Amino acid sequence: MGIKEILSSKRTKTAKMVVALTFKTYLKNREKTFGEFNIEQLKLQLRKIKEESISNLENLKEKTIRNLKEKGIKVFEVRNSEEAKKVLFKIIGKDEVVVKAKSNTINEIGLDLFKGRNRVVETDCGDFIVQFCDEEAIHPVLPALHIPIEKIVKKINEKFKVRLEKSPEKITEWISEHLKKEILKADVGLTGANVISAEGAIFILENEGNISLISRIPKKHVIIAGIDKIVSSTQDAITICQASTIWGTGTSLPAYINVISSPSKTADIAGKEIFGLHGAKEVYLILLDNGRSEAIKNGFGELLYCINCGACLYFCPIYRQIFEKYGLNYFGGRGVGITTFINGIEVAFDRGLYFCTTCRACKENCPLDIDIPELMRKLRKEAVEKGLETEANKRMIENIAVDGNPFGKIEEGKIPKELYCC
Repeated sequence: MGIKEILSSKRTKTAKMVVALTFKTYLKNREKTFGEFNIEQLKLQLRKIKEESISNLENLKEKTIRNLKEKGIKVFEVRNSEEAKKVLFKIIGKDEVVVKAKSNTINEIGLDLFKGRNRVVETDCGDFIVQFCDEEAIHPVLPALHIPIEKIVKKINEKFKVRLEKSPEKITEWISEHLKKEILKADVGLTGANVISAEGAIFILENEGNISLISRIPKKHVIIAGIDKIVSSTQDAITICQASTIWGTGTSLPAYINVISSPSKTADIAGKEIFGLHGAKEVYLILLDNGRSEAIKNGFGELLYCINCGACLYFCPIYRQIFEKYGLNYFGGRGVGITTFINGIEVAFDRGLYFCTTCRACKENCPLDIDIPELMRKLRKEAVEKGLETEANKRMIENIAVDGNPFGKIEEGKIPKELYCC
């Protein structure tokens, strides 16, 4: 689907309307919450945490793996998506039912790997709606923003033979009961992670309570996280948890912060430590590189400072026009940037490398002050060196060579046929 088709589609028009309303609520909540903190000081603290973590990532990764293994968590390092899939297949048996939480990193690997092998149930309310509506998520925090309530009710009736009122309360109530039944049947809980402390703790944020359930009820809990999630200390991790909520939803804290440092255990009988009582008996962490080390090596480590709060997307003029078509799995300018190292610069080119206007709205609203506009300029330079240019760019260069300006031949009193923005 081309840009014109995306812009004129009913889906996009609905998404724009809903996102505009959500944006107003977000701004109101965020303004109130900002008043409770020294925001500039917090931003400096966050920047320092991520700068130190990314610059010392190899040492922190070794420490993280050592500490988590000592506590009974099985840790696997994988270089790419293919290796991650192989490890997953070893951990998750064929035909085992998998209940999954919302996770950009899992989306990065691709859930198509389970087709014909395992039944996977999305347990995040938004992701579940996206799943049964046969849709695509458009936002890292609110994936089903664009789906009208009429479509949700219609799809529930079609797929589950349940008639519901067009009421958010009634729909949420039905989804809650339905998913609880699925979770109780599950063999494996599959989640991402928001941040990992090198001291040996994995932090997962949530508001719905689904992660609390799927990380405890199934016997196996599998966590997939990028190596960029690692920070030096538990205190640093807590700071990032709070910031993710402040900038992600405009509130001071999420409903739940899950801190996992081992499988469930007890030593109540004869003082012997036994794993697997009320919670998961086995906990696995798959640490994914997938181009992240390459990004650091090539001077783009700043892309990995991102805490995936999604705040930049609300302010991005391009994202608010085409949504998930701008980036791949990770949206917006930062999403395009990280796509370069995960999928290659050719894919980044196709997913919007030249869409960014470099307006700096993302940088101004990023809790880490990530300079996406400058990073995009550097990536475009590399793209040009590989022969990846838009047709508009080529015409501008030709016009400059021939006519001395980007617009081509200019006749007095007439507006050029094509106008370009720098």
